[in-house]
Amino acid sequence: MATQKDIAREAGVSNSLVSYYLTGSKSARMSDETRKRIDAAIRKLNYRPNQLARSLRTGRSKSIGMLIGNISDSYFGHLAEEVLDAARKHDYSLILAMTKNEPQERANALEFLMRNQIDGLLTCLSVSILPGAKELQKRGIPVLRFGYPEPHAISLLDDVETALEEACLYFRGRGHRRVFCFFDTPLPWNTQLDNIEKKVGIKLIHRTFGTTEETEELLHCIETDRPEAILMNGRILYPLLERIDALPHYDPEIVAGVDEFRLRCESRLIVGGIQTNTTLKAQQGIEMLINCLDHPELSREGSLMLPPAKFIRYRD
Repeated sequence: MATQKDIAREAGVSNSLVSYYLTGSKSARMSDETRKRIDAAIRKLNYRPNQLARSLRTGRSKSIGMLIGNISDSYFGHLAEEVLDAARKHDYSLILAMTKNEPQERANALEFLMRNQIDGLLTCLSVSILPGAKELQKRGIPVLRFGYPEPHAISLLDDVETALEEACLYFRGRGHRRVFCFFDTPLPWNTQLDNIEKKVGIKLIHRTFGTTEETEELLHCIETDRPEAILMNGRILYPLLERIDALPHYDPEIVAGVDEFRLRCESRLIVGGIQTNTTLKAQQGIEMLINCLDHPELSREGSLMLPPAKFIRYRD
């Protein structure tokens, strides 16, 4: 197995220059030609760094944790794939923890990630209310939350208001004057939907589901109110479709999910969805988290808005 000394000998440089190159030290000055020679020697000798030795030396594991919901949800699965690709480009590994929406499940998943000595955390779920949140801060582990504002974290937000407005305009054009809106968290949807309701001129009825009890209450609402138009997250789509199938003479139109591309084939009732740039979201999430690790003096709170999402119609 090749060592740093072998690389230095092959490239004709000192051991210290090879060490600076491998650790990404910004204090070392070397020419582009020297960098090319070291890189060529690494590839020729098929050098693989000792990650344990590196972590002991740098204080980093080069691992990023990601906390997501059920990976069978295509949004989580697709985002996790993109994050994995982005992490690899920066020579980081990704440790994935899947959890249900219950607080104890999330707490257990977060504890698992911290036991694995992660350098930073990407999450699609709220962690600020969990017992382990204080331990994240104590260890100096930066947190980036996808989708929603999160205390003591950087938030990478989807700009979905325009796409939601287009979906509501579609419903209005189809003659619907009431749209039931089902989301797994009240923010940021409620504020945006209030604005859209005034602009579009139709009634938007907000319902939030998160816990098992809230989900069951929402599904019961389908049976009693029979809304003709539904705008929702994709996570409870299957139980919702089962309830609808059990009701005679009931065929609502549904705009379901964010980046839930597979849903277009699941049911004739699903007429459209909301599409964001998942690749860009993953890349920016990884880069922002690594920037926090490289510059611990920077603030680890605040938010960044991603480019506007699009409303995609699956059927005419």
